[in-house]
Amino acid sequence: MQMDILREKCPDHLITHNFMGFKYDQINYFDLAQDLDFVSWDNYQRTQWGMQADVDPSHVALAADTMRGLKCQNFWVMEQQAGSGGWEVVSVTPRPGELRLWAYQSIAHGADAIVFFRWRTARFGTEQYWHGLLDHGGRPGRRYDEIKRMGAEIRKAGEQISGATVKPAVAMILSYDSRFAFQIQSNNPQFDYLDHFHQFYRALYHRHVPIDIVAPTADLSTYKLVVAPALHLVSDAVAENLKRFVRAGGVLVLTIRTGVKDEANAVVNMPLPGLLAELCGVEVEEYDSLGIDMQNQLFTLPELASGFPVSVNTWCDVLKRNGADVVATYAQDYYAGKPAITLNRFGQGQVVYVGALGDFRLHEALAGWLLNLAGVRPILTALGGVEVAERWQGNQRLLFVLNHTEQKQEITLDGRFADLLDGSGTLEGTVTVPPRDILVLLEKGRD
Repeated sequence: MQMDILREKCPDHLITHNFMGFKYDQINYFDLAQDLDFVSWDNYQRTQWGMQADVDPSHVALAADTMRGLKCQNFWVMEQQAGSGGWEVVSVTPRPGELRLWAYQSIAHGADAIVFFRWRTARFGTEQYWHGLLDHGGRPGRRYDEIKRMGAEIRKAGEQISGATVKPAVAMILSYDSRFAFQIQSNNPQFDYLDHFHQFYRALYHRHVPIDIVAPTADLSTYKLVVAPALHLVSDAVAENLKRFVRAGGVLVLTIRTGVKDEANAVVNMPLPGLLAELCGVEVEEYDSLGIDMQNQLFTLPELASGFPVSVNTWCDVLKRNGADVVATYAQDYYAGKPAITLNRFGQGQVVYVGALGDFRLHEALAGWLLNLAGVRPILTALGGVEVAERWQGNQRLLFVLNHTEQKQEITLDGRFADLLDGSGTLEGTVTVPPRDILVLLEKGRD
């Protein structure tokens, strides 16, 4: 209703709204974004709700990729953190370099505008302790100088960055219907849809591959690998969309509690994974909901070499093969030897069904194998704590190297690049990135 009024009164203006990233779970953001001109969001990494010493950059990468995926286009950051967050209490103070680093991380994932919140820390009202670039006294300090530096850099490099797009070969399907269903019925007290989603995302993020976050009915034709964690609610349209993707040669990954319900919240009247059983080449013979002190082990194929066996917890689907190959089997309990992870060929593509929950070791092992299976190569190889992202200005590649650690790191480039931030000339081979610092590079020699 508000948008209708604005469209009538100021038809030449752009309309946006500040979203809250990946974690907000009260609204279907794909629906909310549909009629907006572009998406904006609020990016805070240190707030009063999280007083941890360290920040996991994969959380914000996931949030940014989700915001970009809502309309499959670049976004704005309406509120980029400018200091400690807080209402009743004050969050951990952003460390030197973090504000600039976080802002460039937003840009690396598709931001075309950054608005810092706020300019000066409020002296009155609820947000007296939500700090800005200036403290209560209004005098410039460390935070101001950090963003002043960034402003000078963007003045030089901004035109080459703005409008550049992200071109992932990997997508993850975010289903708000499934998310809402798990809010009502978690299936197991230890299961968390957001955490399950993030586990897969983080493993791929650590491999330095760009990732789109898309709706279940999105066009998947441009991707090589699609991961759909716990796709609990599957409609006929979603099932056909996934079959079309795999039939054309894509690699699809499905996990526990997939295909359980229809759009009326009824459990399907067929073996799980319901409408996707033929696609997967398996059916769920039965499942085991594990207690907090219970776990199982997986024996896996050599392709998943990650130290054997791999521990799993919370939920175990006991699978029956209907044409699929076995990738991993259970090692314990009454279903020892039964399939836990399978691979099925369907049309020109392949479907992996992961029937158990595991920790980061399982997901890290799966990530490397899945990327090889789909023929997806990382942007670059980098050590942990260093993030590599890319945007494309036409056929020209922009490379973002972000050092999230407190130590200098080295990275080996795969070509010749111009340094856009300091104009220091051509970089190639092994380069050093100082602690909490950034390289923004333009590849040279591409037509």
